[in-house]
Amino acid sequence: MENKKEGFRDIQVTANASSIEKWRKQVIAGQPETGSAFALISDEGNYMPGGEGTAPTPLTYFVSGMAL
Repeated sequence: MENKKEGFRDIQVTANASSIEKWRKQVIAGQPETGSAFALISDEGNYMPGGEGTAPTPLTYFVSGMAL
């Protein structure tokens, strides 16, 4: 028997990352219970060797998430 408080539920979020090229990465993230998933692309700016600034940096995503 599960020990859950009334009105609470477990929420599972998954994220799978892969390298595209240089500093560019892709993450597929979503919630399995809803069946929805979203692709997020990140890149470092040209201040990093190999970075091209083609997408938000990982730090930009992190700070944006904190703002939400």
